[in-house]
This record gives sequence, structure tokens and C-alpha cells, in this order.
Amino acid sequence: MDDDRSIVEGLEILLDGWGYEVMTALSAAALEQQLGGLTRAPNLIIADHYLPGGRTGRDVVELVRTATGQAVPAIILTGDSTPERRDEAELLGCQLLLKPVQVGPLRDAVEALSSR
Repeated sequence: MDDDRSIVEGLEILLDGWGYEVMTALSAAALEQQLGGLTRAPNLIIADHYLPGGRTGRDVVELVRTATGQAVPAIILTGDSTPERRDEAELLGCQLLLKPVQVGPLRDAVEALSSR
């Protein structure tokens, strides 16, 4: 989930190329609609930290986890390297990757977290 269409499309192409089934959303509202139709929980959440309307990656993680009833692993993407972002990700049990995200570390994180 990211509000930047080019980032969402780029991640979708990358993850699809790695063999993952991908569901994308550009807003929390779009994500909520898609969650209602899922037949199984996602294996991984990838969300930008700063989203429109004052929403955050934390909100996305909590939304998905609440909707599925599962502690779905997550990666939060952000350019914000403050201790607060790191602490927040740690409290949520999420991996924090700083933008610009390099392909190698992203793939390592995706593979590690989606194999749980």
C-alpha cells in the first residue's frame, strides 16, 4: 500500500516477478474494500509510512491484522529514519526499510517474512 501509483506499480511488477501473488491499494479505503473479499489472509504487508489523510503504515498493518485476525508480518517503507519510526516498527513487530529501498534488502526482507 502506497499513495504513489508509480511505487505501487513498481513493487507489484517486482514482487510478481519474484513469484508472489500481489494485491495493491492506493488508499486505506481501497484496501478495506479488498480485505472484505479475501478468502485467505495475506502472507505479508508492505506499506508506506506516510499516507494521505493522516494515515500511516501502522494504521495499514493494524487494519489488515484486525480484518484477518492474524499477526500478518509487515514491512514499513519510509524516508523517516528517526528513532520514533524505528521504535514504532519494533513495537508492531514490523521490519522498517528506509527509502530509497534497494532491491536486494527488499527481497531479503520479503523472503524472510513471507516464509514465517
